[in-house]
Amino acid sequence: MDVVMNAILISLTAILVENTVFSKALGTSTLFLAARSRKKFFAFGSCITYFSVVSSVIAYFADYYFKENEYNYIFMPLVYVVIIGVVYIVTLLVVWKLAYPFFLSIKKFIHVSAFNCAVLGVLFTNAMSGNSLVEYIAYALGTGIGFIIATFLVSAVYEKLYSEDVSPSFRGLPITYIYVGILAMAFYALSGGTITL
Repeated sequence: MDVVMNAILISLTAILVENTVFSKALGTSTLFLAARSRKKFFAFGSCITYFSVVSSVIAYFADYYFKENEYNYIFMPLVYVVIIGVVYIVTLLVVWKLAYPFFLSIKKFIHVSAFNCAVLGVLFTNAMSGNSLVEYIAYALGTGIGFIIATFLVSAVYEKLYSEDVSPSFRGLPITYIYVGILAMAFYALSGGTITL
């Protein structure tokens, strides 16, 4: 029961407090790409969740195998990137062989999501080292769901950020970064963080 409660807390933490977009500004380029179309952001988020979960299961066993090594924290991020690479290649081959029309429509999401998850690997392996398999999966699910929520929050106002009502010097990317920054401060406040001067 404690493991399940920990898994739920870890998942909620990854979704809200440790949201990779709002707390560390990772994946913002993917976020902006996904936010352009409300139909695309769920596909991107689903692919990121898939890569996070599948890679986290494999990373758990790799971490368990290497946990006795005192330099585990140094080479586990590289191991995670290799795991993402293998999952990426296997996923492409399986989808290509079994469902070629589906492969043509989803391959761009697979490419971007895999490389986005490779960047997240350094944070993931350092945050989860030594935890249980359920907690690994919960953190990976929370990371994917957190990305979907972040993309939804940007997608919901995307048209307004590019509208004529915004000054030309701020229109588009500059105002989007300001908006994401304000959301990041809100999420930071939710985590109980305070700013000291």
